[in-house]
Amino acid sequence: MSPIAKSYKPVVRAKTSDGKLTGAALVGVNSVLLGWSLDEKLDRKDMLGFGIRRTDYDLLSGKMIRSEWFYGNKRFSHQMDKDYGPSISTYNAPLQRFNWSDYSVSPNRSYLYEIMPYWGDPKNMRREEALQLHIRPSQPHVGDWGVYTNRGVTSTMAYQERFNSVNPQDDSEAQTWLSRGLKESLLEIIKGAAKGDGLHICIYEFEDHDVAAALRSAVLRGVDVGIAFHAKKGSGSTGKAREENLHMIAEHELQNNTFAREKTLNISHNKFLIYLKAGKPHTVWTGTCNFTFAGFYLQTNMALQLSHGPTAEAYEAYYQLMKTDPDCGGRNNPNKATIEKLILEAEKNLSKKNWKVNFSPVSTDHLLDYTAEYISKAKSALFMSTPFALDNALLKALGDNSQQIIEYGLCNTTARKKIEGLNSRYTRFFTPSRLETYMGRDWDAKAFGSHKIHTKSLVTDPWGENPVVIVGTGNFSDEACTKNDENFLIIEGDQRLAAIVTTEFVRMWEHYKNRAFINTIYANRTASKAEEKAQMLLKGDGSWSNTSYKETARSYKFRERQVYAGMD
Repeated sequence: MSPIAKSYKPVVRAKTSDGKLTGAALVGVNSVLLGWSLDEKLDRKDMLGFGIRRTDYDLLSGKMIRSEWFYGNKRFSHQMDKDYGPSISTYNAPLQRFNWSDYSVSPNRSYLYEIMPYWGDPKNMRREEALQLHIRPSQPHVGDWGVYTNRGVTSTMAYQERFNSVNPQDDSEAQTWLSRGLKESLLEIIKGAAKGDGLHICIYEFEDHDVAAALRSAVLRGVDVGIAFHAKKGSGSTGKAREENLHMIAEHELQNNTFAREKTLNISHNKFLIYLKAGKPHTVWTGTCNFTFAGFYLQTNMALQLSHGPTAEAYEAYYQLMKTDPDCGGRNNPNKATIEKLILEAEKNLSKKNWKVNFSPVSTDHLLDYTAEYISKAKSALFMSTPFALDNALLKALGDNSQQIIEYGLCNTTARKKIEGLNSRYTRFFTPSRLETYMGRDWDAKAFGSHKIHTKSLVTDPWGENPVVIVGTGNFSDEACTKNDENFLIIEGDQRLAAIVTTEFVRMWEHYKNRAFINTIYANRTASKAEEKAQMLLKGDGSWSNTSYKETARSYKFRERQVYAGMD
């Protein structure tokens, strides 16, 4: 078999020739989630773990670029006094787990992952046949869909090692690394618009000079630029957003191209751009990202670029309403009725597609209703990024689910009380936390502010044939349905999109799960050197795997092993 994966597949499955080891790779653009499982009939008493080797190949020549083993932090007791450094190759010290993620892949290469089981005695390990997974990451834009996700992390060891804790505001290379194509995808559309084309925008926070300057340049070359922006007077963050927006518009001389959204019931929370080619709606760039430094570089955010005329037409009709600053208050409001008609018209025009377009404010809790429905329909797993709110209806839907469903979530510390009762069985929600030091070394870089989860998304059953993705501007609250200006998409059956969103979610979920675990161990006390050393040790036998194989252990690792390995 050729080591080169010629084409992209969102889910890649494989097994060893003896059938002992099976596994799957969930493949995104920049991230790959690997999961594997040993035959449940095997005796695991001397099962020591797994080594993973990645080999990179050039797509054009087929030549191998490099081959190297992944590294971990834990090691066997007899290796503690050897100078391996803070990390140790999994060739020498296997991973004692059944999944691993790789966040450093490129869509312009092909990869071979070899997952090798280790048996026997730690001082005399026996390596058996490796599970081989051949993968090629997706390009960011394929067919109708472009998907762009930033890194969303500056206060991490990875940032610290690359940029030595330099403030990203002072380092263009750091900004490029953090954005990872998110901001660039927006600027590319703006800069590509020619005379006679149009750029129509609805935005909550408009504070980025590069975006504003690009729009001003577009105006000067004859592009029809229109910006409907949040302008409701008030105190706190919404009032600040208004003032910052007005300042940016004035500084870049965009006053004649803007429409103040002053009569919004709460906030004009949209973040989207429509590109009109020769006056006809052509492409929509939408998602969770405000046009701000924090949005592009510091928070977790994503954007969908949808090159589809009827979808762009739906967004254009909504934009044309928003720029008139409609008042949507009161019962039986005609403007809300107009928005509801726009949704129905879009649904009719997109009846042969696998996605739905939704806008707010309307008179129903449509975002909550859809989300609860798809939570209840999940068959194996759901992954939820819910930054600032988790409505009680969704808490109930999560609680009512089958206890065999993996339910993983991320939210900010402001929603911590909401999730306190969720962490049981196979449900795990985490909030961001700092980790100043660990294992005798500085772990976090300096925090630069605005470090929070900002993506609003739900993915269900990404390893299956009919996954569902919900993504948009709306936090999972009733305000996002009936009071705010919002937009969101529901996409069914798009395995590529589901794989990309899931792998990026798991990247952050693992990040904050590990921080929460370590901070819980060391809460309110300083760990001794002996305690830190114990946390670095691998088990010398197969007992480490028990929680992943005994359902009675009531560990999330049991179902995680099955689901991540593609067994469901």
